[in-house]
Amino acid sequence: MSELYDYENRDKKKNPFRSRPIPKGKIEWAINSTQSIRAAAQFLGVAYNTFKKYAKKYDLFEQNKNQAGIGVTTKGNTGWGIKIQDIFDGKNPNYPHWKLQERMIRDGYIKQECSNCGYDDCRDRDLRGPFLICFFDGDGTNHNIDNLHLLCYNCFFITQQTGKMLTTPKNVTLLRKKLLEVMVEKDNE
Repeated sequence: MSELYDYENRDKKKNPFRSRPIPKGKIEWAINSTQSIRAAAQFLGVAYNTFKKYAKKYDLFEQNKNQAGIGVTTKGNTGWGIKIQDIFDGKNPNYPHWKLQERMIRDGYIKQECSNCGYDDCRDRDLRGPFLICFFDGDGTNHNIDNLHLLCYNCFFITQQTGKMLTTPKNVTLLRKKLLEVMVEKDNE
């Protein structure tokens, strides 16, 4: 634990190894603590090429499956010009909900399943599921991570009152109308 503490509190601009070789244990530790080789290099505070040289020397470079860092965010950027932490801190209250939902699922901030019933099926071609982002306090501008959860379309329809969420997507409103029509038809039978 003290080893991790030392790395977190070090001067980030200086290479802690200077001209000394990076020990094999440090490289293994960095790879196991991060999601990509680039992130492991940043984690140790060394240049990517230096890290790569020693990782290959110790036969550890090929062990990491995500060498390109695909899907790993850099510096908290959302890809839409706004940092995700700024959204959570409330600096962008009008940030589109669909973008926030997509980003949170992709980066693992929230699990792609209904927080009410546990439904977690998704399409095979794009791995997307029928989920909508919801706010515990009902305030669509409160993007605090503790205030956000996902509901499947069915639970969204049942638990959310009409008119409470002003930014309800049009396709959900249409879905509600169709479900009401079906329910009314069944009641009349």
